[in-house]
Amino acid sequence: MSTSVPDTAFSQMADDQREIANPLAQASGVADRGMKAACEPVADELRRYAVVAAVVGCWMATGWILGLKGDSYLVLGVPLLALFQAFIARRPLVELWFADSSRPALPWWGWLLAAAFMVQPIYNLATWENTGWDTRLWLACATVGAIPLAWSLARCTRAQWRLLGLCVVTAGSVGILTLVAGFFARPHQSLTAPARIMEGLRSLVLYLPVCFMIEEVFFRGGLDSYLVRRGTRAPWLSAFYISALWGWWHLPTVALQPENRIAQVVVLVILLPLVHCGVGALLSIFWRRSGLLLVPVFAHALIDAIRNGFH
Repeated sequence: MSTSVPDTAFSQMADDQREIANPLAQASGVADRGMKAACEPVADELRRYAVVAAVVGCWMATGWILGLKGDSYLVLGVPLLALFQAFIARRPLVELWFADSSRPALPWWGWLLAAAFMVQPIYNLATWENTGWDTRLWLACATVGAIPLAWSLARCTRAQWRLLGLCVVTAGSVGILTLVAGFFARPHQSLTAPARIMEGLRSLVLYLPVCFMIEEVFFRGGLDSYLVRRGTRAPWLSAFYISALWGWWHLPTVALQPENRIAQVVVLVILLPLVHCGVGALLSIFWRRSGLLLVPVFAHALIDAIRNGFH
């Protein structure tokens, strides 16, 4: 028995497709399963893979040479990304957050939303004592990141909200399950459930804006966009590649024990990409599909916030 679909349904489907049309989805071939992306020559695509690895390697090497840890290592990515976007990718900065750089300006009420997200980092800057320069810079990044966060929330379409939900369900679930397994595998602080929830919410309010300036914007908004903008023959392979680099990028932040340092490094070289590929590949695919950095940022920030709550 056949059923007819009203014309309005087809119209709605077409509207949804137009809402999420963006250069990354078209170039990477993830906008439509039946569409093949137009790719540049193999040599040029391989050169992009090499450039991306070299940029991450430069960040890691600088971190090791300068002995940067934690927030100082993270904020190093801000000037590196600005240089990368200007001189290597040669794309507007706004494309780090929106694949379609023609989006309208932030409305007046969006500035109020941005101001609301600035309250927590500014409060921490004003009240935290004995705070190092690196943490202050991190909080400054969270303050500035409130603007593209509010811009994204103001311009997020219905189709992009749907993709955000799917990203949280898939990538978020993978990350959260990994955290839960780690929680029961090692000692942790004895905090009450309300205290854990409050710590998670506080972290989420900070991580949402800061991800628009640090880490997520670098790997998805910057490197992933550069890798696939001119087309890719293997969307999932490129997504796993970026995610593996993201995993290895954490190496300079890991404190090694004095004994068996070489063995620890070998384990980390194997373990870090395995842990991050499951989440990172999905973050890349949803970034390309939506063209809105808010989509992977929300899942990433939620995972890290829950990590802090479980700590």
